[in-house]
Amino acid sequence: MYKVKPYNHRLLRNRVFLLLIATFPFLASGQNTLQTFLDSAMTHNSEAVSIQTQINSYQYDNQMIEAVLRSPKGYVSSELLVAPYFNNDGKFVDISPSDKAIGYDVGITNGGLYSILFNLELPVLKGKQVTHLQEQNQIEIEKLKSRLSLIENELKRSIGSQYFDVLALQAMVENNIDNNSLLNQEFLLIKTLMGKGLYRFSDYRLLELELKSDSIGLKASVANFELAVRQLKAACGIRNREIVKLENLTVVASEPVNKSSLFIQQFTHDSLTTLAQQKVFNDRYLPQLNVYANSGLNSTSIPNIQRHFGASAGVLFSYNLFDGRQKKINEEQLKLQLTETSKQKELKINEVKTQAEAYLKNVEKLKEELGKEKLIQAEYKELFMLYQDEVKRAQISMIELIALLKKRSEMSLAITVKEITINKLINEYNYWNK
Repeated sequence: MYKVKPYNHRLLRNRVFLLLIATFPFLASGQNTLQTFLDSAMTHNSEAVSIQTQINSYQYDNQMIEAVLRSPKGYVSSELLVAPYFNNDGKFVDISPSDKAIGYDVGITNGGLYSILFNLELPVLKGKQVTHLQEQNQIEIEKLKSRLSLIENELKRSIGSQYFDVLALQAMVENNIDNNSLLNQEFLLIKTLMGKGLYRFSDYRLLELELKSDSIGLKASVANFELAVRQLKAACGIRNREIVKLENLTVVASEPVNKSSLFIQQFTHDSLTTLAQQKVFNDRYLPQLNVYANSGLNSTSIPNIQRHFGASAGVLFSYNLFDGRQKKINEEQLKLQLTETSKQKELKINEVKTQAEAYLKNVEKLKEELGKEKLIQAEYKELFMLYQDEVKRAQISMIELIALLKKRSEMSLAITVKEITINKLINEYNYWNK
């Protein structure tokens, strides 16, 4: 009979123990939730940060519209215009040049222009323009807020999908650990039974090799899991690369939306933007009225310039009579935009509905399959208990035992992965059901 040295046995157990501790350190680490990753991804999303800045900027735009169209403007202006003459008996600037003088007609400049004025302007009848421009800004703000909601929804989908993929790898590691531990227990039992002559040395060696091979597979699955965790953190802008255990969760399918879908809101905003643009464009056909006044020095001649201080006021009125059919052309262009937006909206509604229904049907199908697989898993559990009794009585070969352990492990992993896949599909359904 072959004898097994105690050294080899202790060495193998030590290797298994060290493998579980060294290569799977997150077992003692804190858990990370999906919401933690989503919050970080939203915070580090460059487009979301830019949109928030744009929203704040539009608040200032509303104030600017008020300032430009309604607020009085006061400013100081000064002008010095010199109109020289040549061939004018040596007088370079004159208010009565000779007939032979070369220069501007004195009736135009009277020798020049000299002014220092304080000017005041007051826009009038700008209420509709202000209202329409601010409405246009508000629609842009709502569009940006809607885009923020879309970004958040897209992150829930992409980061959620990546999170569930990592969960599947984590489940594989945990399943490998469980299988490795079970193999080790059977290995110790076979070693004891071999010492009693109930099993051959070849059976012992076969199980020992299977345990070593399984340990290699465990190491590989841990490496894949660690890489996936780091990639998930990188996608969320998390610089900490510590390997942590992810929290498993159950995703609940959201109720069908009764209000306008998040995907449809963008088309509603596009239509409102088009209508707002038309209002702003048509404002140019409203009567335009400006009141202005100025006071100060305003003279076209230097003699007695000290007497040319005064004030003036006036009203500037304008009304557009003809524009070369610009208004009509603009209306036709806007009609085309509204028609295109309506068509795109219908196509998006159909896409959203189709996608949501497809994912929901897939979830129902997988849940039905999962129920059947869990029944089979229970049967494998009962069968494994029978195998254990037969192992103790040396009534089963190692090949049969190893095959059962593999099948039991595969079934357990398949069920766990399918549960994760169902949650992933529900997450996809929730993405479209917004």
